[in-house]
Amino acid sequence: MRGDERNLGLRVTRREEPDLGKLIEWVLGIAEARHRAWVNGEPDPYGLPPPEDLASARH
Repeated sequence: MRGDERNLGLRVTRREEPDLGKLIEWVLGIAEARHRAWVNGEPDPYGLPPPEDLASARH
């Protein structure tokens, strides 16, 4: 087992440009989770304050 551990390495894939589809999916997922929490009167799941436009709005 010890010999196998030495042969394991971290593989890194670098791209010229980021995967835009995954980035958009990630951002929309965060926005959806924050909105869902706001609508349900729950605290922000990321601990962020609400946008200025919503700070005084009721949910």
